[in-house]
Amino acid sequence: MTTENKKVETKPVSKEQKEVKPQIISRNKLLEAGTYFGHKKFAWNPKMKEFLVPNKTNRGAHIIDIFKTQKYLEFAYSLVHSLASKNAQFIFVGTKKQARDAVKKAAERTNSLYVTERWLGGTLTNNETIMSRVKKMEELEEKAANNFKGYTKKEALNFSKELDKLHKNLEGIRSMKRLPNVMIVADPIQDEIAVKEAKRKGLKVISLLDSNANPDAVDFGIPANDDSSKSIYLIMTVLADAIVKARGGQQLFAYQDEENVVLPEFQTKTSEKTTETE
Repeated sequence: MTTENKKVETKPVSKEQKEVKPQIISRNKLLEAGTYFGHKKFAWNPKMKEFLVPNKTNRGAHIIDIFKTQKYLEFAYSLVHSLASKNAQFIFVGTKKQARDAVKKAAERTNSLYVTERWLGGTLTNNETIMSRVKKMEELEEKAANNFKGYTKKEALNFSKELDKLHKNLEGIRSMKRLPNVMIVADPIQDEIAVKEAKRKGLKVISLLDSNANPDAVDFGIPANDDSSKSIYLIMTVLADAIVKARGGQQLFAYQDEENVVLPEFQTKTSEKTTETE
């Protein structure tokens, strides 16, 4: 008696049948946001070499590797999600014009602290003095609510101007009852004082890293253009998603279908960071 070995025919697995790992954000969206534009070669920080595309420039400027951006953004998302799950308190910082809108929206969406105007020295290291200014702001708010009753027009005008200034600098940190645990920064060079204070007080610092940044200055960096409003908005929204997700909320950009990730339009000025490569 003989037996025949029959070959089992298998059909090729289609692309649709293969399990595809979801991307935190598509590379197309990273390109659309301009996350890959670096600074001119003469302005770079050699410590950023591993995050740049080798032997290729954009009109004399470095190009940030979007594969690295995607990878480190995913790492940062996981870190922020883990910290948020442990009830960490966050402070978002971005005082440059391109960052203010994204930083404020991310902070308000996550009920976090934020600074989008001038960083007041001592915000973290001399917190008692800063909070005394917050108390002053609240006192002026009470007077304003009563239309500065009992004061002259000149006094009322001076109070109003002082209140506007205090609102501008302190509104985002008025609820700070204790030091936050994590600082998320748009540009660690622009807000170097904030980063140094955070490190002195033991906060974890997470930031974007443009080609001129020093990755050693922060705890965790995401290689990305920090001069583009779209780039900053995308990164900040994804990190805010991590906090929202940890609290059971709805994400906007992270792990969403590409067609559902809509970047806002910003007014831009002509910049050395152009789109042609050489």
